[in-house]
Amino acid sequence: MLDVVNFNVRGGRGGDGHVSFRREKFVPRGGPDGGDGGRGGDVIFVATEGLSTLQQYSNTRFVNAEDGKAGNTKQRHGAGGADTTILVPVGSVIWDISETVGSPGKILKQVDESGNRIADLDVPGEAHVIARGGRGGRGNKRFAKSTRQTPTFAQNGMDGQERLIQIELKLLADVGIVGLPNAGKSTLLTGWSRARPKIGAFEFTTLEPNLGVVYTNYDSFVAADMPGLIDGASEGVGLGHDFLRHIERTKVLVHVVDMSADDPLDDIELIDRELSEFGNGLADKPVIYALNKVDIEDSAVQIELLDEELEKRCRQRASISGLTGAGLQELADMALQQIRSTSANDPPAIQLKPAPLEREKFRVTRDENSNVDVLGDTAVWWASTLDLSHDEARAEFFDRMRRLGLDRELRRAGVSDGDSVRFGSVSVDWEMG
Repeated sequence: MLDVVNFNVRGGRGGDGHVSFRREKFVPRGGPDGGDGGRGGDVIFVATEGLSTLQQYSNTRFVNAEDGKAGNTKQRHGAGGADTTILVPVGSVIWDISETVGSPGKILKQVDESGNRIADLDVPGEAHVIARGGRGGRGNKRFAKSTRQTPTFAQNGMDGQERLIQIELKLLADVGIVGLPNAGKSTLLTGWSRARPKIGAFEFTTLEPNLGVVYTNYDSFVAADMPGLIDGASEGVGLGHDFLRHIERTKVLVHVVDMSADDPLDDIELIDRELSEFGNGLADKPVIYALNKVDIEDSAVQIELLDEELEKRCRQRASISGLTGAGLQELADMALQQIRSTSANDPPAIQLKPAPLEREKFRVTRDENSNVDVLGDTAVWWASTLDLSHDEARAEFFDRMRRLGLDRELRRAGVSDGDSVRFGSVSVDWEMG
C-alpha cells in the first residue's frame, strides 16, 4: 500500500484584461470597452471513501488547474478556469514542503517537524482548497476616469498559487494491533474478521497494514494489523515510521505478546518504549495485552508469571490463541468496551478548514543590506500585473499605492525619490508624490 507521495500543485493563472475601444457606426471615437480576465481554477482535495491507497499518484509530479481566459471586446469577461479535483483516501494529511524539499520525489519521514500542515481530511466528503487560482486582470474599461478617458493599458492576470505538497495517509481504524514480528498479529486479525493477511513464521511477513471489520455483540469495529515493530522503530529503523503513523488515529491498541518467547516482559517493555519515544500521543492510548499462543504447553508458566506482573501494573490483558481461537471473543469484547469508553471522552473534533482569503494591503520591511521590500497581497498584485514600462499603467500604479498610504510609510522607512523598492520579484524606482 502506497501511503506517502508528493508532487507540485499549481492554481490556474488569471486571464489577462483586454484593451479595446468601441467601434460602432457614427461613434468615431468610442470609449474603452475591454473586458476583465477570468480567475484561474483552484486545486481542490476531497476525502473519498472507497480509496485506501495513494497508488494512483505514484508517478504524479505536477497537477495544474485550468488558467482563466482573457477578457475580450465589448466588455466581455473571460471565463474562469476549471477547478482540478484530487480524490484522496479519508485520513489523508496534506503538508506544504516547498521550503524543505523544493522539488518532487523526496519523501519526508518526519514531515511534522519540517513542513506546514495544510489540511487533515479525516471526514468523508471533506474538501480543501490546496492551491488557489490567480485573480484575473482588469480590462482597460476599468481604468477609465475623468482625467483619463481612453486608457490604453489593461492589467495582466495573476499567477496561481504554487506549492510542493506531500500527502501522508494515516489509516482510520478503531483498534491497532501491535507487537514484535511473528507475535501473531496477522493470525489474530484473521481469527477476528474475514481479512486474509499474509501469514508466515518469519519476520516482516506483514509489510503493509491490513484492515478487518470485527463483529461482536451486535456492534463492530475496524482493526488494523500493523507491520511488526523492532528496537529503534521510533527512529525509523526497520519499517519504523511507515508503521507508526498509522496507529496515531486508533482509539485502542491491542498488543500481541508471544508467550513462547524467552522473555515476554522484555518484549512488552521494548514496544512500550518505542511507542513512547515516537510521541504523537501513542504512549497515552489505552492498551490491551493479548497474551498469545496459550495452546503451546510451555507457555503456561510464562503466562502465569506475566499475568501477575501486569496485575501489579493495572494493565488489561486476555489470554488467547490465534491458532485455535481461544479467548478471541473475550478480547474483542474488551476492545469494544474500551473503544466506547475512549470515544465518550473524546474532545469535540477540530476540523481544519480553508482559511478565509485575507489580503494584506502592504507591509514595509528593510533587510540587513538596507533593501526595502513591500510585502502584502494587494501591493504585490498591482506591481506584478501592471506593465510599469507603460506610462499610463505606471501612473495608475503610483496613484493606487498613494491611495493605500504606501507613500507615507516609505518616507518613514527612509526611502527617497528614485530609490529602488522591491514588490516581490518586481523592483520599482520609487517616485515620491
